[in-house]
Amino acid sequence: MNDQPLRPGPVAPAAPVAPTALSGSAVPVAPTALVGSTALAVPVVPSVQAGPAGRARVGLPTVPFTRSARRDAREGRSPRRLAVSLGVLGLLTGPVVLFGAPAQAASCSGQVRYASSTNTIYLTSGTASLSAIDALCPSAPLVETGPGTNTWELSADLVVQNGATLELHGTSVGGDVDTLRLRSLSDNVATHVSSITAQYGGIDIDSVHITSWDDATGAPDTDPYLPANAVSGSRARAFIRALSYLDTDGTPRESRMDIKDSDIGYLGSHAAESYGVSYKGRGCDSTHLDVCAALNVYGSQTSSRFHDNFMGTYTFDAYGMAFTGNEYDHNVMYGLDPHDDSDYLTITHNHSHDNGDHGIICSQRCDHLEIAYNEVDHNGIPPYVPTGDDDPSDNQVHGIMIHRGVTDSVIENNYVHDQPNGSGIAVFDSSGDTIRNNTVTGAEYGLRYSVGSRNITTTGNTVTNSSQYAVFTYQGSDIPAYTNSTGRPTNLVFTGNTFDTTSSNVVKLNQTDGTVFTGNTFSGVFSSGVLTQWSTGTVFSGNTVPTSLTYSVKGDSTTPGSITFKDVKQSTKASVDSVSSATFTGSAGTVYKASGYPAVTTALGSSGAGSTATLTAATVGTSQVTVTPQSVAVVPASGTAKGRVPSAAGAYEVLVAPGTAGTDLAFAATGLTAGASYALTAGGTTLATGTASADGTLTLHTAPSTTQEVDYRVVSAG
Repeated sequence: MNDQPLRPGPVAPAAPVAPTALSGSAVPVAPTALVGSTALAVPVVPSVQAGPAGRARVGLPTVPFTRSARRDAREGRSPRRLAVSLGVLGLLTGPVVLFGAPAQAASCSGQVRYASSTNTIYLTSGTASLSAIDALCPSAPLVETGPGTNTWELSADLVVQNGATLELHGTSVGGDVDTLRLRSLSDNVATHVSSITAQYGGIDIDSVHITSWDDATGAPDTDPYLPANAVSGSRARAFIRALSYLDTDGTPRESRMDIKDSDIGYLGSHAAESYGVSYKGRGCDSTHLDVCAALNVYGSQTSSRFHDNFMGTYTFDAYGMAFTGNEYDHNVMYGLDPHDDSDYLTITHNHSHDNGDHGIICSQRCDHLEIAYNEVDHNGIPPYVPTGDDDPSDNQVHGIMIHRGVTDSVIENNYVHDQPNGSGIAVFDSSGDTIRNNTVTGAEYGLRYSVGSRNITTTGNTVTNSSQYAVFTYQGSDIPAYTNSTGRPTNLVFTGNTFDTTSSNVVKLNQTDGTVFTGNTFSGVFSSGVLTQWSTGTVFSGNTVPTSLTYSVKGDSTTPGSITFKDVKQSTKASVDSVSSATFTGSAGTVYKASGYPAVTTALGSSGAGSTATLTAATVGTSQVTVTPQSVAVVPASGTAKGRVPSAAGAYEVLVAPGTAGTDLAFAATGLTAGASYALTAGGTTLATGTASADGTLTLHTAPSTTQEVDYRVVSAG
């Protein structure tokens, strides 16, 4: 399909006409516009209503936009709507600007033209309903199927241009169309498959059922595909779209489509701009970002259903659109697909389900999105299979996905469930986004991050019953375009989440750097624990986990794996391979016991320096080791010390060797009986005594005269 904007033909200037005063019921007569060699008398008929003080109030057609809202925002201005009345221009200056008439124009009047050669109806100014179009151009292939049925069939293309607006309103809101059928014949001849296009115009849909229609079957066209032998220029199925473009002088010609309380189904195919319900800014792409900045397409969707389309709804270069309270279901591909440079969108309270591909996906350079309070489920059952895909077994279908260059966006308070062939929420080559307070259950992967995704904050989510992993990160084979050169996910932060029950690893991190888990709750049954592979700088801190949870750290000689456990309060089961490491750190001198490996030492620093114990294959082998923090911490007043724990030691026993003789060592015990007396001993000799505080803590001091290792214990002094 030709993606170039339709351009107006040459228009000869019209003779000037003197202005006419508007008062009472007077109706001005517009000048005659000369199109080619044909003079078309085009009356501009404003709506006249009673105004204040007996004066008439005239509603005139408007041009919706002449400035890019995105450009205004970047210049610190609010988006402007230029209310320019074509009728007023005609009355005050004479000429009325019209698009050139195509060949073989049928006899029409007013703001409507029909070109039989292309089977196209043009609405060129003002606002018009189907009844108005039919009245102005009765020869056009637009008919009401029966008197008073309010069911119309459009058997042509309908193009809305020059700032005009097509009004499709149901009778419940004072309109004239409850059902609109767009002809869509199975022969796929382009002129037999209808479309509605706003091209520098507007489409206003309210309380209408719109569907494709095959006259031969008396039913919607359910086939979105062309046959293999289809000739060039064929169309698979009817569609609706709003297109914006830049004029030859760089002026943005922007369009808008608003849909409310309507049902739109059985539209669209895989052809560009023809996906069903589409919004697009032409000329905007990754190599023409200046066009993206200068141009937008606009609109809204409210309380409507989009179903059985090729895509429920597609946008490209949209700005400031709101999608609220809609249902997107049973579409061949995506439910809702905001694509390139669709920014500042609000996607809330929608239900996207039973689509062949992702329920909601935002892809390529989208920013400042709000995706909230949506329900997304049962998408990709079975997954959509693109033409030419020889191995669909690996096709992943996600509930919600942000893909390539999506930034500064929030995904929150969504309920995503039953996504067995993909992730509940997936992040791909994107950065600076927040995922919070969502509930994800019954997905293959609860949360997935890949292809260089970085600086993503994930907080307050509940992820349950994942058939594979609750959290899955990996580099992938795709080349990142917007994040980093390696494709390794980086600086992912998980706080305050609940991960409950998986059929495999609860967390699997592949080729990932700087991932932090803080204050999360791991509960339920996990077939396997936490697995990190070729991942560095992973941190677990302050999480609530079952004692049965295991951690496995793997890598290779090029990328040894590493993980750090900060201030763990309970036993931790960890294993490392021959090149990787697991490090335990305590902020207050914690000494760590590696069960069965008494040679493992803890490096102890002075106040504020904390303590560190590191497991490697050289110290503990590659089998699973249980590491337990002792109930007594040691802090040297200066310098450093080393601590370790004998295999048979109790909770309050440590071996300590100070770096310098005479250094004061503070032994801080926890979990004691409040008010009870305790002693610090060495080799059976009491070094200090004290009484436990109300919270069961006690700190005792000694300053050994040696740097040799000494066995210290905190024991009852009663």
